[in-house]
Amino acid sequence: MRRRTLQVTVSAFAAAALAALLLSGCGAPSAGTPSQIIKKAIDAQGKLNSVHVDVTNDIEVNAPGGDRTSSLSYKGSFEKPDRWTLTIRAGGSKSDVIIIGERTWLKSAGSDKWVEKTSQTAVAGAAPGDVVAAKYLSSARGVRLLDTKDDLYHLTFDLDMLSFAKAFNLSGIDPTLFKAKEAHMEIWVRQKDLYLSKATMDFSTHLAAPANTDIKMNTEVEFSNFNEPVSIEPPI
Repeated sequence: MRRRTLQVTVSAFAAAALAALLLSGCGAPSAGTPSQIIKKAIDAQGKLNSVHVDVTNDIEVNAPGGDRTSSLSYKGSFEKPDRWTLTIRAGGSKSDVIIIGERTWLKSAGSDKWVEKTSQTAVAGAAPGDVVAAKYLSSARGVRLLDTKDDLYHLTFDLDMLSFAKAFNLSGIDPTLFKAKEAHMEIWVRQKDLYLSKATMDFSTHLAAPANTDIKMNTEVEFSNFNEPVSIEPPI
């Protein structure tokens, strides 16, 4: 009787252990390791035809000449391969912007007239789709999965700040100032299609040159309306 009881107990324990192993995916979520999830998210973002983007960026600078803060936000739609329609708020002012390739049109608050700019606006970096494509995430280091709530993969990691600054062209700041520096970042990736739902970045540093300056930066990016129909045309 004892032998049978022992056999049943061992069998039950083995079955439970096997079930736990299968459910846990050997310690990795179904989409792969945390680093693999990021790689798949970059690939998914790069294939988007359109998406709504909402970005807020707050910067605090403490320098010998005085302290200053700035806030930049822009929200609107992206259409592949290189079209944006956005509302930008910066320094207490609001502007509407349309970007098509290398051409940019601006309409200031209170005006109904669109004006074409000769130089590209500081909305996006090397290409209008850099913010959407999120290739800067390829520099992520020490990626960890925090949780899988609400059908999202929630990950955290350190990010090369230079690649981030180049992608976002942050308020006209020279991106080379961030060389060899890292920021803390968290992202939320949709499990069903691996699109980015949200990303937050926190960064602080001291710059000895060209002046003793402390910089704090917080950025939040949200994506929605994935691949929904959108048509962006020149305003004039």
